[in-house]
Amino acid sequence: MVEKGYLLGGRYKILRLLGEGGMANVYLAEDIILCKKVAVKLLRLDLQKDPQTIHRFKLEAQSTSELSHPNIVSILDVGSDDQRHYLVMEYVEGIDLEEYIQRNKPLSLNEAIRIMDQVLSAIICAHQHGVIHRDLKPQNILMDKMGNIKIVDFGIAVALNKSTMTQTNTAIGSVHYMSPEQARGSITTKQSDIYSLGIILYELIMGQVPFGGENAVAVALKHFQEPTPSMRQQNIEIPQPLENVVMRATAKDARDRYKSVVEMKKDLDTSLEPSRRFEPPFVAEHNPNKDATIVLPVVDGSVKNTAEIKQNLKDSNKNSAWLSNFKKHKWWWITTAFAFMMIILIFIFALGRKDYVKVPELNNLDEMQAKRVLISRGLRVGKIYHKFSRQNKNNHVINVTPKSGTSIKKYQKVNLIISKGDGLTAVPNVIYEYFEDAQEELQDLGFKVIKKEIHSSTVEKGVVVEQNLFPGKKVVADKTKIVLTVSKGGKTHKKIKLRDLTGYSLKSLKDYIKDKGLILKVIEEDSSAPQGTVIRQDPEAGTKLSRGDCVTVVVSRDNGNILIKKYDIRYDSSSDRGNGNHIQVFISDDSHKFSNTYVDTYITTDKTISVPLDFSSSDEARVRIVQDGKIIVDEDIRK
Repeated sequence: MVEKGYLLGGRYKILRLLGEGGMANVYLAEDIILCKKVAVKLLRLDLQKDPQTIHRFKLEAQSTSELSHPNIVSILDVGSDDQRHYLVMEYVEGIDLEEYIQRNKPLSLNEAIRIMDQVLSAIICAHQHGVIHRDLKPQNILMDKMGNIKIVDFGIAVALNKSTMTQTNTAIGSVHYMSPEQARGSITTKQSDIYSLGIILYELIMGQVPFGGENAVAVALKHFQEPTPSMRQQNIEIPQPLENVVMRATAKDARDRYKSVVEMKKDLDTSLEPSRRFEPPFVAEHNPNKDATIVLPVVDGSVKNTAEIKQNLKDSNKNSAWLSNFKKHKWWWITTAFAFMMIILIFIFALGRKDYVKVPELNNLDEMQAKRVLISRGLRVGKIYHKFSRQNKNNHVINVTPKSGTSIKKYQKVNLIISKGDGLTAVPNVIYEYFEDAQEELQDLGFKVIKKEIHSSTVEKGVVVEQNLFPGKKVVADKTKIVLTVSKGGKTHKKIKLRDLTGYSLKSLKDYIKDKGLILKVIEEDSSAPQGTVIRQDPEAGTKLSRGDCVTVVVSRDNGNILIKKYDIRYDSSSDRGNGNHIQVFISDDSHKFSNTYVDTYITTDKTISVPLDFSSSDEARVRIVQDGKIIVDEDIRK
């Protein structure tokens, strides 16, 4: 465990623990150089000296850093501190997908597909770069406050050895999303990720995982012994094409799954289209228990029983006798058969006049079931009408014409009145869409759209940054107004020329910084200058800044033993190699060692450097200033 306030790698200040895992701990930290929050992942102490784990940790960090995608958490830095290996990642302020599902279940189908689309897009990018995640689960999927998805822990699972993988927390955390081949200990492929994606999609739709058990072993066994439960048997309103996406992705045999995540995403994106409404259920082609042995019975047909042969001969003799008798009385047989056929035809004709059927009871059957019943009764499907109904489920029969129980002729048409649902429409998520696209999408659903504009320095002009109705909420579309807040882009601010803040009091300094919209960082230092006044600043006076930039000042703490020496350094363009003149200041006094660099900077203009000298216990001090490798000041100073 790393203590709060520890400066990792001389740059990342640890703020608090975010989470613990089987391989690493994750901390919230502050990048003191860029003045922003980051997430730092530290390899566990018991793995710090394992060469193989460290090697794989570095390789995985390198491969993950090459993944640049808006739905993948970015790797910002990799390093080690006192032999402690760490990764620095962007910090996502929000919750993981597991918590989001538990808070909001059941999700609307549109919301589930919206989230899954982002996950699939990220995995497509990973697979295109040859990275298999191996541990996809909602706990590794983060969601920020705007509903955007970020996937973490790409490929890190490959660095775990067998003893680590068997830890209870790690196994149980992943086993609910583990493919059959992973449960068996076989090699993982892209199809293994696709299986996990199918389980995640199931959980997004149903609010729970398909397989549970008393322990990790019981759950793992179900993954390769039991088929994925049908969602439609639990909720008939789930479209068959959407269930097919889940069933194909979670097929037990990897050959029956999607060939790629691209193929799965295309199938998911069209799963709610009306053209796929009557799609048949998915059926796997391969038998996952292909090694089972089938025992066939042996039939010996080489020997006939003597009694059986004799019986066949007797039957043959009987047939011959019957044929001989038929020839003798041929005309009698023909006349009798003709008369019998005429009687049957007359009977059928008489019945034909009464060939009526009753219209069956079809209320509350879905449209497909109702059509099948009509056809099985010898009736035809007539016109289909749709209307809203609060009593009948969407796509279910409200009524029929002619009415149920009415006797009508066979093959007559029966009209169906089908429910369009309760007339409520789920509000789509249009945040981060261009206003014109969002407006068209909402108006097509019947919503009225109101546009509101604000300045935003982080979102492109014309893009929706907020909507007043939460995505997934069901409302009457044609009676609902949706207010979309659209970015006008950032306000145009002039560059700020930073003043010389030396001598400013702390109050005056804060007033100036606040007025200019800058960020202030204050460091106290012993000095002979008046207490609470600025003695140094960074950046230097005259630097042009933008609103939000950080200014660091050193403020005096009253100490009579401190002497401030100022040195004017002239910029030398002849020795500038592109970065400016390299200036180094070395001090030897009661507070500084001559071997340590006090100031290490570059200048592109003339600059005055203030050097505080501490005479607390001695009367002598020394200052040396080096410019581009040449000593320009080297003096001994007495109090």
